Amino acid sequence: MQELPIITGTRTAYQPLVVVLAAACAGVVLDRWLAWPVWCWCPAALAAWIAWWAIWQTGRLRLAAVPLVVSVAATGAAWHHCRWSLFENDNVGLVAPEVPGPAAIEVRALGGPRHVPTPPADALRVIPVTERTRLEIEVLAIRDRGTWRRASGRASLLVGGYVTDVRWGDRLRVFAQLGAWPGPANPGEFDFAAQARAEGRLCSLQCEFPECMTARGRRPRWNPAGLVDQLRTRGDALLWRNLGPARYGLASAMFLGSRQELDPDLRQAFIETGTIHLLVVSGLNVAILASFLFAIMRVGLVRRSWSLGIVALACVLYAATTDAQPPVVRATVMVLVVCLGMVLSRQPLGFNSLSAAGLVVLAISPAELFQAGTQLSFLSVGVLAFMAARPNGVPNRDPLDRLIARTRPRPTRVARWFVRRLWRMMLATAMIWLVICPLVMARFHLVSPAAFVLAPVLAVPVTLAMALGFGIFLFGWLAPPVGTVLGAACDGNLALLQSCVETARHCPGSHFWVSGPGNWWLLGFYGALGCWALAPRFRPSRRWCLALLAGWVALGLLISLARSPRADRLECTFLAVGHGTAVVVELPGGQTLLYDAGRLGSPVTGARIVSGFLWSRGITHLDAIVISHADADHYNAVPALLEQFSVGAVYVSPVMFEERSRALAALGAAIADSGVPLRAVWSGDRLSGTGEARLEVLHPPRRGVLGSDNANSIVLAIEYDGRRLLLTGDLESPGLDDVVAELPYDCDVVMAPHHGSASSDPPGFADWSKPEWTIVSGGASDRLPAVQAAYQARGSRVLHTADCGAVRVSIAGGRVSVDCWRGNR
Repeated sequence: MQELPIITGTRTAYQPLVVVLAAACAGVVLDRWLAWPVWCWCPAALAAWIAWWAIWQTGRLRLAAVPLVVSVAATGAAWHHCRWSLFENDNVGLVAPEVPGPAAIEVRALGGPRHVPTPPADALRVIPVTERTRLEIEVLAIRDRGTWRRASGRASLLVGGYVTDVRWGDRLRVFAQLGAWPGPANPGEFDFAAQARAEGRLCSLQCEFPECMTARGRRPRWNPAGLVDQLRTRGDALLWRNLGPARYGLASAMFLGSRQELDPDLRQAFIETGTIHLLVVSGLNVAILASFLFAIMRVGLVRRSWSLGIVALACVLYAATTDAQPPVVRATVMVLVVCLGMVLSRQPLGFNSLSAAGLVVLAISPAELFQAGTQLSFLSVGVLAFMAARPNGVPNRDPLDRLIARTRPRPTRVARWFVRRLWRMMLATAMIWLVICPLVMARFHLVSPAAFVLAPVLAVPVTLAMALGFGIFLFGWLAPPVGTVLGAACDGNLALLQSCVETARHCPGSHFWVSGPGNWWLLGFYGALGCWALAPRFRPSRRWCLALLAGWVALGLLISLARSPRADRLECTFLAVGHGTAVVVELPGGQTLLYDAGRLGSPVTGARIVSGFLWSRGITHLDAIVISHADADHYNAVPALLEQFSVGAVYVSPVMFEERSRALAALGAAIADSGVPLRAVWSGDRLSGTGEARLEVLHPPRRGVLGSDNANSIVLAIEYDGRRLLLTGDLESPGLDDVVAELPYDCDVVMAPHHGSASSDPPGFADWSKPEWTIVSGGASDRLPAVQAAYQARGSRVLHTADCGAVRVSIAGGRVSVDCWRGNR
C-alpha cells in the first residue's frame, strides 16, 4: 500500500477508489433502469478497457481515466445484471404461482433453524399466530406428477411449530405451499419481492407442521459453511444459557442479527427512537470486537503481528456467522485495511478504505446499493471519515502550557479529557443525525430527535453490553462460571438500554411521523453533499452553501404542495389489504377521509399499507375516519394510524360498541388516548366540511337493525359532479333488505358488500344500484365466479383488489376514470 499524505485545507489526499466506487454504483443504477442484456454491457466494458490501454500508452493519463471509469461502470452493470436478472432455467421461482399451491420439493438446508416465537397476545389480531421456525434452503428437485425433476434456486421455508434437528447440509423432503413473492399491491408499499430477489430468493415455502418435513440425508460437518453454522448455533445457545429468556431476544438481535426472537413492541420502540441500528449487527459490533480482542492479545504479551492476524480472522468469522450483512462486511473490510496498514506502517485513508468496503459489498450483492440499511451505514461512516480528516485545531506546542497541563490534578485532567470526548461524540452524533435525517424521513417516514439525546446516554451501556457479550462467546464454553458472571453483567446493561429506549419512546416530541422527500430530492441533496465533501477546491462560501441548501429545501416543499389534491377532482382509492377494507377518499377541497382500515391478519401490516399510501400522496392529516361496523378486519389498523396521523374525528354507527369484545375495547381505548372525537352517524346524516362533494349516510337507522354487526354496516354515498360512489362495508340481510327496499340508487362505482360474498345478494344489490364499476375488496380466497357473473350480467365491470392491487377511481369534469395499480384498465 503506497503511503499518501493527507493534505488539509483546499486539497485532499488522492483517493482513487472513491471514483471507482462511484463508477460501479452508476453502472448498477444504469442496469436497474435500462435492463440491457449482459451481452451489451460486457463488450462495452471490454471496448472501454482497450481504449484506456491505447490512450495510456500515449502518456495522456488524465484522458485515459475517462474510458477506465466507463469500463468500471459497464462491469458493474454487467455484474448487477447477472445477479439480478439471470437465473437458471430450472429455478423453481420461475414457475412458482402467485397464489401459493401444494408442492413436493427436495431441498438442502443452508443453515440451522431460526425460531420465530409466538407474538404477544394482541386483541386486534383476528387470526392468532403460533410459534414458527424459519429455514433458509436450496431447492434440489420438485415432483411433477409422479416424476421428480431437477430444480434449483434458494427460498425461505416457514414451518409451523418448533424444529430443532436440522443443520447445514441436511437433505429434506418437504410438502408445503409454494408461492412467488408478491410485488407491492399499493402505492408506497414496501417491495418485499425486490428484497428477496436481491438475496437470490424468488419464492417462499410454507408448511403447517414439522411432520411435513422428512430427512433424506446429512452432509459432513467439515465443510466451512457447516462450521460457520455450528458457530452460530453454539453462540445462540450460549446467549440463552447465560442471559435467559428475559433479555435473550435483545441480545440475539444485537450480537447475531436474529430479530425473530425480539418482542415486536420493543422493536417498534427502537424504530421510533431512532436507535434501530443497535438491533442490526453493524460496524459498531465489529469495532468493539476488534478492540476487545486486540486489548486481550496485547495484555497476554502476544506479538503484534499475531494479534493483528487473530483480530482479522475473528472479524471475518464474525461477519460470516452473522450472514455477511452489508454493515458488517463494510466494517470488516475497514478493520482488515487498518490491520494491513499497521503491519506495513501505513496510514489508511478514510474515504479510500470506505470505498474499498463498498466495492466488496457490491461484489457480494450489487442490489444492496438500493437497500436503505446499506445506504444509512455508509452515510454514517462517511460522516465519521470526513470528520476524522478534518484538523482538530492547532496542537498545544508551547512547552510552558504543556507543563502547566501536566501539573493539573489528575481528577481535573480526567474531567477535561472526558468533556473533550463527550463533546466530540455529541458533535459526531449531531452531524450523522443531520446527514441521514432526509433518508430516514424518506424511507421510514420518521424524525427522531430522541436519537440525538440517547446516543451519548447509551454509549456506555451499549459498549459494555457488546464487550460482555463477546466475552460470553469467548469464555462461556471455556469457563462456564465466568460466562455466568459476564452474562449477569451483560443482562444489567441490556436492561438499562431497554429501559432508556422504552422511556424515551413515550416522551413528548421524541419522534414525529412525516411523509418524507422524494427520490429526486434525495439524489440532488446527497449528490451535492458528496461533491462538497470530496472536492473542497470547488466549495462555495458558507453563505452560498446555506442559501443553496435553503433553496433546495424550499423547492422540495413547493413540489410537495403542488402534488396536493386538485380542487376540481375527487379521488377514491380502494387499497389491496387482503381480506379486509381500506378506502381513501381525497375530496376536491383538500380533505381526506378514510373508510375502514383493517385486514384479516396482522394489524401492523394493515397499518403499514394504509400509512405507506397516505405518505406517498403527501397526506399527514385525516379529516375523518369512518368505521363501517364492529368486525376487526375493518378497524384493527386504526389504533396504529391514530399514532401516526392527526385525525379530525372518528365516525361509527350507533350500535358500534354495543357488542363487548377485547378488540372493540382496544379500539375504544386507542381513540380515547388519542383525544380524537368519537361521533355516531346514521341514515340521513351528512358529513360536513366536504366542499362541493356530498357525503351522505344511507344506513343504518338510528336504533340499528336486528341481526349481526354486518347488517348494521355504515353505507356511505359520495356524490360529486353528477357522479356517485357507494361504500357498503359488510352489508348483509336484514340491513341489506332495508337498503334495497328504498328507491333504486343509480351508481357509477360501488364496493361489493362483504368482500363480494354470495350472502350479500349480488343480483338484487346490482339491480338496485346499477353500477358501471364494481370493486371487490378482498383476498385471493374471496374470488367467487358466481358473484362476478351476477354483476357482469347487469352491465358492470368487476375489479378485484387481489388481482388488480389498489384501484383508484377519479371523478373530474363529469367523467369517471378507473385505474389499477397492477396494470391500467
